[in-house]
Amino acid sequence: MERQEILEVLYEWQNLILQTEGIERSYEKEIITTIGSKPIKIITGFRRSGKSFLVLRILKELIRQKSIKLENILYLNFEDLRLSEINTAKKLNKVYQIFLSTVAKEGDKIIVLDEVQNIQDWDKFVRTIYEKKSISNEIEIILTGSNSELLSSELGSNLAGRFIEFFILPFSFSEYLRYSKLNIKSESDYNRHQDKIRSLFYEYIKYGGLPEHFSITTEKAKYSYLEGIINKVILDDIIKRFSVKNTFLIEKILYYLTSNIGNIISYSRVKGYIKNLGLEIKQDTIVNYIEYLLKSFALFEVSKFDWKSKRIFAGSKKYYSIDPGMVNLYKGLSNNFSKQLENLVYIELKRRDEVKNIHYASNGKEIDFITETKKDIFNKYQICQELTNTNKDRELKAFSIVDKYLHKGENTLITLEDYEEKLNFNGVKINKRNLIKYLTLS
Repeated sequence: MERQEILEVLYEWQNLILQTEGIERSYEKEIITTIGSKPIKIITGFRRSGKSFLVLRILKELIRQKSIKLENILYLNFEDLRLSEINTAKKLNKVYQIFLSTVAKEGDKIIVLDEVQNIQDWDKFVRTIYEKKSISNEIEIILTGSNSELLSSELGSNLAGRFIEFFILPFSFSEYLRYSKLNIKSESDYNRHQDKIRSLFYEYIKYGGLPEHFSITTEKAKYSYLEGIINKVILDDIIKRFSVKNTFLIEKILYYLTSNIGNIISYSRVKGYIKNLGLEIKQDTIVNYIEYLLKSFALFEVSKFDWKSKRIFAGSKKYYSIDPGMVNLYKGLSNNFSKQLENLVYIELKRRDEVKNIHYASNGKEIDFITETKKDIFNKYQICQELTNTNKDRELKAFSIVDKYLHKGENTLITLEDYEEKLNFNGVKINKRNLIKYLTLS
């Protein structure tokens, strides 16, 4: 890549910073407060979940605050086709030197390496810059990546103790409302716009919160976009990285786990599903393939919790999708709407700062989620479409069993029923919440 070509890319991305618009995301203020501190900032998350947009907004805000000059920002997105030749630390250093000698001015500087995992030995380059920073303290380093494995080994060796990590999820429902020009701050706002909020909720659960599809107008095109992302994850983040030879098998495992979200799954069940397809697979391979999917952030894994001993069991698991739109790509789940609601609640709980761990419990009666907070309090959640005489015992009795052992936390039943109330079942207090309001105002 010639010098002039490099300069064109650098200036173009600087101009893009100034043109960035859109809504403020919930992560922005927290990340901005860390700017100026010594550690490297690492932003990870699923592909197309808004990491690049988030960084661009943060940079624009820092320029507005006069914390940094535009000329002193080196922004490189390594999914830009023009940068495909910049694939090693040595070549990256060449770009950096051109930036310093030709573009940058006096003062503090910010280096953003977007999708940095595409660069061989990127950690050595970053380590070199970081050590210089420790002397001059003028260089801020921000990295993004779409696969935990692509970062973890390098972070654990060369950069251990030198970074702050932020995990970014796709747009939440409340963020989707703000994108749709609804800024709901109070219950009166909610009541005033309830019909519109409900309509947007069913759009959100159908297509999800990956922001690039918001401007796509047809259902077919939206799902085509989502399919393209899954293909990109499997091909780039899994097949290439881990040298997986059987693409078909990993696609089928993703299909099976996503079409069974919220169900208790064992490795033997996955093996049985593959066998029914007429294929043989070793259990070790299943374990590895599922691990690859988790590292790509396409899925989350939830372990079983024993409320009596407060121990975690490593056997059967539950799996949840990163995004509700991904769930709807796979036929078979579309008829189990309650599980889609459960997936929504799981992702919402993942967003909560106070939540340290999320588990499920099953011991005769099942609790959908038990969350452990940073204050070591255990909150319990059940999710269903509505509470009826038929399912009342099944949904509420588990609270009274578990509450004997985890009585400090709150019990919450989340439904789609508009009426919210405080229930008392067998002497146990349960908060009945409406899911849409819970996602909008909590």
